[in-house]
Amino acid sequence: MSRKARQFYQFGPFRIDVAERLLQLEGENVTLTPKAFDLLLLLVENQGHLLEKDDLMKTLWPDTFVEEANLSNNVSQLRKVLSADSTHQYIETVPRRGYRFVAKVAMPSLAPEIRSSEAVDDAAEIGDKDSRGSISKTARRIRIPRLALVVTAILALGFAFYYFRPRQSVTQNAIRTIAVLPFKPLASDSSDESLQMGMADTLITRISNIRQLIVRPTSAVRKYTALDNDELAAGREQRVDAVLEGNIQKSADKVRVTVRLVRVADGSVFWADQFDEKFTNLFSVQDSIAERVAGALAVKITGEERESLTKHYTADTDAYQLYMRGRYFLNKSTEADFRKSIDYFQQALEKDSNYALAYAGLADSYVQLGFSGLMPMNESHSRAREAAVRALQIDDRLGEARASLGIILTTYYWNWAEAENQFKQAIERSPNYAPVYNWYSQYLSFAGRHDEALKQALRAQEIDPLSLFINSNIGLVLFLARQYDRSIAASQKTLELDPDFAVAHMIMGLSYVQKGMYQEAISALQKAKDQPDSRALLGYAFAVAGREKEARKILDDLGQESKQKYVASAPVAIAYIGLGDKNRAIELLEKAFDERLWEMGMLKINPVFDPLRSDPRFERLVKLVGLP
Repeated sequence: MSRKARQFYQFGPFRIDVAERLLQLEGENVTLTPKAFDLLLLLVENQGHLLEKDDLMKTLWPDTFVEEANLSNNVSQLRKVLSADSTHQYIETVPRRGYRFVAKVAMPSLAPEIRSSEAVDDAAEIGDKDSRGSISKTARRIRIPRLALVVTAILALGFAFYYFRPRQSVTQNAIRTIAVLPFKPLASDSSDESLQMGMADTLITRISNIRQLIVRPTSAVRKYTALDNDELAAGREQRVDAVLEGNIQKSADKVRVTVRLVRVADGSVFWADQFDEKFTNLFSVQDSIAERVAGALAVKITGEERESLTKHYTADTDAYQLYMRGRYFLNKSTEADFRKSIDYFQQALEKDSNYALAYAGLADSYVQLGFSGLMPMNESHSRAREAAVRALQIDDRLGEARASLGIILTTYYWNWAEAENQFKQAIERSPNYAPVYNWYSQYLSFAGRHDEALKQALRAQEIDPLSLFINSNIGLVLFLARQYDRSIAASQKTLELDPDFAVAHMIMGLSYVQKGMYQEAISALQKAKDQPDSRALLGYAFAVAGREKEARKILDDLGQESKQKYVASAPVAIAYIGLGDKNRAIELLEKAFDERLWEMGMLKINPVFDPLRSDPRFERLVKLVGLP
């Protein structure tokens, strides 16, 4: 009988099964990436001995250039797992040198896998018997070498199949969704967050043009800028099949970029590369990464998609850096950051007056200021339209600019036919751009096309499943379709992502009002952020609940506040509807019409306006807005 030993290591409450590549904690399997398991095994097998960082990286990544951050990330992952036992220290860091496994390691009794040598002999002899049933001496002499040759040939064929097989069928079936994470600095003391985020943003824009892929937008991944973020945890949170992550370092006029494609399911790296260039050649680095990612994912791309992968919107690296800073601040979504983004986009345009993407960014910044009530819409949206139109004059295939123009025409100019035309063209040009589906769903809701609106809203959610605005928009679409229970459920799901998200509380509150559940409505609206729009809607809820004194107190406060800063008139009109003061409500809606507030697009379908529908003045406003 021959025995093939099955090896185990025991330390603290943990046990490693080497043959099965399993780490167990008190009998339960613990999830580790393949590289983390390999690292743990190396450390355990060399218990008590220092393992140098360079030696570890060469052993773990023998054919790939990686930075020290890859090793430290895997050590960090192991420490998180091993921290389940707080009574022991397991991995010791030796500063500037490496790591040592310091816990006591035992090797329990081996679990033998028993194989009968006679059974092997019998298998080898089948077919070697002569006609009289005896075994030839020649067969006996060659049966073991022949078996070895067969096994060797099988292994060689398996090796050749694995390494030289076409990769397309494997990756193409597996990888449908991808997240491009913010790049990290090679050295922690040389971080440039706008450059790192900008690199990711550029690659997202390019790879998003591949129709076979769903790429998470910049707004979804910008929270992963911390140096200690785990790329696999980020991939799982974003619900993607793969993540693209890397490092970038700029020094004087040089730039080094390392990048990897990692499969989220098992942590395997199926493509990696490094680029060392002059910073002025950063565009060529981005070209190479985008093209090689498409190749690594084995997706078939059209000529137009290939052109989009390497399209440059400017040749001026200074303008590009300013544009990246503009996008960085735009995505931070505060009034101060919106205004900073405008400043950077304008600086970029001073460097390159034909930079279409910078004009598109400028349009988005002004739109957000108007939507947030931080700038009168007659100012914000006229500037936004001018920027979007200029972007399309430079490049009429820029989907982002068409999407911006579509929402500008919807919410301010009320040019309904042209708005829908722009949305459809934007979807054709930029099929992975989540905001266009989100905005188009609002257009369709305003037009009363509720089934189509929900379909577009859900498509936006598919592309960007963790976006608070996109998730809350599903609640809005259902509210406008008068499906209040579904709207409340959708709002509750948004609040599971962020319990403090004001928009979801506002939509939920309005749905509760329509159901006659006034206390629940008041409670929801009280949780919304303290700003004029949400307070006006809280006044509406108080009014319909019969709490007139509290409603009027809110309206008096808003009246005083409007003397100091801009307060939009449409939400205040809704509060007066709750009080039954139709004359004052219509006066304020007429003012909102003059201001061209975006809420006017909902006159035809928003249930809060139902008490006014029989009034000829209200009917006139609906006609003036020209709703389809």
